[in-house]
Amino acid sequence: MTRRQLLGEIAALPALAQSAPGAPAEKYRLGVMATMFSSLPLTEAMTRIRKIGYRYISMSRRHGDEVVFSPEMSKADRTKMLRRIRDLGVEPFLSLGGFQGEPQTAEGLARYMQLELCADFEIPVMVGAGPWYFTRFPTMPKREKDWQVEVSRFYGGLEKAIRHAESLHVVIALKPHTGITARAKDCIEVLRRLRSANLKIAWDAGNISYYEGIYPDPDLPDLAPDVCSVCIKDHKGLRGVNDFPVPGQGNIDHEQMFRTLFGAGFRGPMAIERVDGTDGGMNKVPPAVVEERLTAAYQYLKPVLDRVTAGR
Repeated sequence: MTRRQLLGEIAALPALAQSAPGAPAEKYRLGVMATMFSSLPLTEAMTRIRKIGYRYISMSRRHGDEVVFSPEMSKADRTKMLRRIRDLGVEPFLSLGGFQGEPQTAEGLARYMQLELCADFEIPVMVGAGPWYFTRFPTMPKREKDWQVEVSRFYGGLEKAIRHAESLHVVIALKPHTGITARAKDCIEVLRRLRSANLKIAWDAGNISYYEGIYPDPDLPDLAPDVCSVCIKDHKGLRGVNDFPVPGQGNIDHEQMFRTLFGAGFRGPMAIERVDGTDGGMNKVPPAVVEERLTAAYQYLKPVLDRVTAGR
């Protein structure tokens, strides 16, 4: 795409709608994880996303050679970057940053600092996961006594992170990812152990199909009131099969999932995470193919969400 073509497409895009007095509230917020276009410069990546029809993104750390979302950025640079992104007609609404480890460790501190990054970018939800359960997936879990040490350490760090999140008005949303958040019933136990309005769940039906071989999760209706965001991916095949097709082409019944969530009052951000199929990772899919697949995802998900939210 030439610079002239890119500028022409930017000019042709409708501006990000502003909330006008008396305007009806959005019934849902559907976006994409911008990491799928991380190889492209920021302007081209946002233009492609907006052209398809998406208005929201989960942030990518880099676009091309430019750092756009990192704890190392100064406050001034964060403000400028947020303005640039919004000027391109896109709104950040999610961060797939995670929280693992205690804040005193190098890894934990990075996650801890990302809460502040989310606050500066006015991102209300930081998605993460608990400790990884396997020595070798899917056949070899960790030794129980070692696993329990990891779990105890994780909870200690998470409790401190929650207090920090409360002060910043950011929600930590743990997603299903084996271990303590393997399934809905496990997520419910996490929330019972650490009760806070700033600790919720980011639902990921694709992960439960891939890591657990279960679809749909029978306990989602019980967890649904505490789901604040959704990472959208489909999964095709049996447990552990690396096939993540365009939503609507795999195991996941998205309409049933959305009806359960919206029926429980869900109004949070929903971001498509991957559409790499059997390619072996989003970094192996050319931007033009990513755009085609995200277009197909939009054409499938928008009518489903319109039906589910009609009259709500």
